[in-house]
Amino acid sequence: MRQRRPLPQPDEGGEVDPAEVRRRAKQQEQEMAPYVVGAVLFIALGVAGLVTWWHPNISFHRAPVSKLDMEKEEVLAHLRNHTILHVGGVHYSGLTLLSELLVQHPQLAGMRHQEGADKRKTHWVSDVGNDGVFLQTVIPNWGTDHKHFALWKSVSKMAKRILPASVEEHFPWMKLRSGIGRFALNPEHHLDDSTWLIRSSAQVHLFSEWALFWDLSKKVLLEKSPSNVVLSPFLHRLWSLDLNTQSPGRFIFQQRHPLAVAIATRRRLGPLVDDLSMKDLMENWLAAEERRAKDMQSYFEYYGFAKDVFRIVQFEDLIRDPEKVVSEIFAWLGLSLPAEAIQAIKVKVRSDVNVKHFKQYCNFLVHGGHQAVEEHHRLVKELRDRVKAVSAYDLAKVPQLCREVLVNQQTDLNYTERQQIETVLSEEEASFEVA
Repeated sequence: MRQRRPLPQPDEGGEVDPAEVRRRAKQQEQEMAPYVVGAVLFIALGVAGLVTWWHPNISFHRAPVSKLDMEKEEVLAHLRNHTILHVGGVHYSGLTLLSELLVQHPQLAGMRHQEGADKRKTHWVSDVGNDGVFLQTVIPNWGTDHKHFALWKSVSKMAKRILPASVEEHFPWMKLRSGIGRFALNPEHHLDDSTWLIRSSAQVHLFSEWALFWDLSKKVLLEKSPSNVVLSPFLHRLWSLDLNTQSPGRFIFQQRHPLAVAIATRRRLGPLVDDLSMKDLMENWLAAEERRAKDMQSYFEYYGFAKDVFRIVQFEDLIRDPEKVVSEIFAWLGLSLPAEAIQAIKVKVRSDVNVKHFKQYCNFLVHGGHQAVEEHHRLVKELRDRVKAVSAYDLAKVPQLCREVLVNQQTDLNYTERQQIETVLSEEEASFEVA
């Protein structure tokens, strides 16, 4: 702290200038003001901190509760009396829409802030899109929260620019395989029925964490996470531990056209995926779907669970006829479809959500010249058979989709523009045999 300046002394004539005295005093007050204010704030914060810490009705010094305090027998009782419905699929496959439609049923509970729970968790549930993987500490999220993401992305982006593709294949660690649009490309990002995580303590802990966000008075408890597409054997086996009945776990896997998923990912994430091409994003879609198909065969079908335990839903079917798709799911779960739920379902669904994505790609294909056509040819040649093996989608039929969104739904096109579009699309259709 600065020392106070001495007041002016009398001059040789023994007189002191009153104006100079006032000026010096005011200057000293101004210099001391920040220290006085700081001391007052420090004391006030100290008192407030002590009151907050010791007051019996104030608990802001404690972290929000992250799980219910449940014993093993209590968890097992809930597992015997509930169905746990896991919804999964690649990011931007429409999982949120499907989940919102399903929770319209009065006997189906989604993950949300519950009455009486710590309100500091409320914003967090919505911030993570109600995804269960971010509301627990048992299952890895494989970088889909994009924490500690920038450095590895920069390294991966630089390696992709300066090194040939063959080097990346031999040194996969140089390629970022965590986060949205890439997590399924890592073969280690998968949990099956033999993982070390399948143990009683994990079962109790995971259910206790998710139970904090479920209304346990309802019959079906819904949990949505895109990563469920590579987790289903683990979850099904985990819920069956120490039960004398079948596992309560059931699974809905939603698919969406891989081109629409790739474009939606680019539009929504921007800089986070600017190092990924359309092919990269579709490769991630394929890796996830191929992993899901293998799990279906090696676990669910092998042990005879089959379609009693899982269903596959196409996003395009959902938006075309949501009432039909949702009523079939409710029937599979043993639930009827109430009239109020039907009305809510109709209000929430738009049938044109894929159109903007296909229109963007089709405009690139039709007006992008030779480079666009060649790029599309490579996608079809390299990925078509793999896509058809795990879904009902056919990349060779993209020209038909383009004709629908660029010609049939456009009323302001003149004859020349229509002919130009038809010429390109007809050439594309002729390039590949379409069944």
